[in-house]
Amino acid sequence: MNDLFCQQLMGNFLEYKRQGRKNFVLNADLVDYVKGKKLQRGRPWSKYKAVYVPLNINGKHWVALVIDLVNCSLIVLDNDGWLTKSDDMGDHVRPFCVMIPLILRKANKFKHLGQQLIRPWSWRLPLDMCVQSRRSGDCGLYMLKHIELHSMGLPLIENMNDENVEYHRRRYTIEIFDGSMEP
Repeated sequence: MNDLFCQQLMGNFLEYKRQGRKNFVLNADLVDYVKGKKLQRGRPWSKYKAVYVPLNINGKHWVALVIDLVNCSLIVLDNDGWLTKSDDMGDHVRPFCVMIPLILRKANKFKHLGQQLIRPWSWRLPLDMCVQSRRSGDCGLYMLKHIELHSMGLPLIENMNDENVEYHRRRYTIEIFDGSMEP
C-alpha cells in the first residue's frame, strides 16, 4: 500500500465526520485499492491475512500500520513509540479504525467478517515488539524493515536495531538500484 491511500482515506474520513454515516458516500478509489485495481502491481486484499501501510505522522515520523484482516484490528509498528504518545497516535490511527471496515464492506469480498464490518476496529501500539531506536532520522528505514520482517513472521527486535541500521540502508539502496526489490 502507498501513502496516497493514506491521504485519500484521511480526506474521506473528514467527509465522513462532516456528513455523518447516513449521508456519507465512500470514495470509489479506496474500494479499488482493496480490490487490487488501483496500484500498478495491486492484488486483492481478500487474498491476504494482513495489509501493510506506511503511515506518516505529522510529516515528521514514519510508522508501519498493519491492517490485520484476520483479527479485524490494526497494529502500529513504531521504532520510536515514546515520541508519539498513545493518545496522539490514536488521533492518526482512528480514521483507519473507522474507514477500513466501511471500505471492506463496500468491496463485497469480506462478508465472512460479519459484524466486524459494522463497527470501528481496535488498534494497539506494542512497544515491546519493536526496537526503540536511540537515533533520530531512521524511522523510514525502520518502517520498511518492520513491514518486511512482520510480513515474513520474523521477530522485529532480533533482526533490526541501531547497530545494523546502516547495513539495511545499504542493502535497500542496492536492491532499489538493482531493481530486485519487490513492492
